[in-house]
Amino acid sequence: MNIEKFNLSLFNSINASDNALDFTISFAIFIANDLFYIVILLMFLAWFKGSFDTKKQIVKATVFTIVAFLISQVISSFFYYPRPFVLDVGRTFIEHSPNGSFPSDHMLFFSTIAFSYLFSKQKAVGYVFLAFAFLVAWSRVYLGVHYPMDMAGALIIAVLLNFVGLSLWRKYGAHLVRLILKIYEFLFSAMIKKGYIR
Repeated sequence: MNIEKFNLSLFNSINASDNALDFTISFAIFIANDLFYIVILLMFLAWFKGSFDTKKQIVKATVFTIVAFLISQVISSFFYYPRPFVLDVGRTFIEHSPNGSFPSDHMLFFSTIAFSYLFSKQKAVGYVFLAFAFLVAWSRVYLGVHYPMDMAGALIIAVLLNFVGLSLWRKYGAHLVRLILKIYEFLFSAMIKKGYIR
C-alpha cells in the first residue's frame, strides 16, 4: 500500500460515518473551530498577568508559530494538495475554502506551541498543548476538511522547527524578549503601575 492509499484509508476510518452522533459532531466542530480562539484569549491573559518567564515563553511560542506559518505558506505555494471535499471524498461538516490541504495550519499552530513549551522548563504546558494538537488533528479529519497526512506533516514541521530554532532562540531570544517588554511597559505603564496587569 503506497502512502496515498494509506492516507485515504486512514482518512476513511476517522471521518464521521453516516450514523455519527450529533454530540460527537458538535464536539468536533468546537475543537476544530473554537478552541483556537479560546487559546488565543488565554495566552493574552497569561501575558498580561504572567511573570517574566511566562512572557518570555509566550514570545518564543509566538515567534516560532509565525515562522511555522511562513513555512506553511511556502509549502502551499509550491505544493497544492486538494482537500477531501474538493475531490468529493468522505463527509464534510464545516465550511472551508478549497485552498491547499497540506499542511494543516490549525495543527501547525497547536503543535508548534506545544513543542516550544516541551523544549523548555514549562513542559506541563507543552503536554496540554500536545493533547490539544491531537484533538484538533482528529476533529479536522473527522469533519472532512483534512487528511491524516496533513496533520503528520504539520507535526513534523513543528518538531523540526523547534529543534533547529532552539539554538537561535538561546542566542537571540533574551534580546528580543527585552525589546518587546520595553515596548510593552512603555505602552501599558499606567496600568502596570496601578497593578491591573504585570
